[in-house]
Amino acid sequence: MSRAFTSEEYEQKEVPIVIPPKIEEAPDHDIVMKYSNGRSLEDPKLPYEIGMGFLKGEGEFFQSDELGIKWLERSVKMGYTPAMVSLAELFLKDTKTYGFRRPAKLLKQASDLGSADAKSYIDMSSVDDPSTKKAYTVYRLNGELGDISACMALAEGFEKGYYGKDKARAAATWYIRAFKLGDEGASKKALALHYKKKAVLTEDELALLRKQ
Repeated sequence: MSRAFTSEEYEQKEVPIVIPPKIEEAPDHDIVMKYSNGRSLEDPKLPYEIGMGFLKGEGEFFQSDELGIKWLERSVKMGYTPAMVSLAELFLKDTKTYGFRRPAKLLKQASDLGSADAKSYIDMSSVDDPSTKKAYTVYRLNGELGDISACMALAEGFEKGYYGKDKARAAATWYIRAFKLGDEGASKKALALHYKKKAVLTEDELALLRKQ
């Protein structure tokens, strides 16, 4: 059983001094507090305004895509449709980094909540010329959302040479996706590209398409 130290022994005993680590404030803390000016961050419009402020780098905000996305995502979680549309627009400006799936989901969510701006991005009836960049974007967004007609439109567009590089392989990819979603006729079109040696399909893809 250990004994208690006497006061003299305790004074002589080396007791390590633990200094708590310094808590650094987030780089956006002061700006957010100043801009908020007493407004509640529970109001989804406020984090949206903050996010847009950082994206544009205007007024008291410095430019930062990272912080802009952070605050827009906070507003999105609160169901604010302008934030969903703005975030989707940001992602669509750099699809090499963000892809199409994230903006597609954001626009679908906003559209379902009644946003006319979001609906205009994914409205396939708005496409007049399938060879345009706008057409590709509309079809691609809907293709990511699992729309069979959009997948077929993309496949046919690639096969006709409207979009991008490695057109035959891309066409086959979208035909296969349409087939997986339920269009049985799409398998024949994908296989035709393979047999004509326009696109090389993998063994797994061939096995899948030949099952029907």
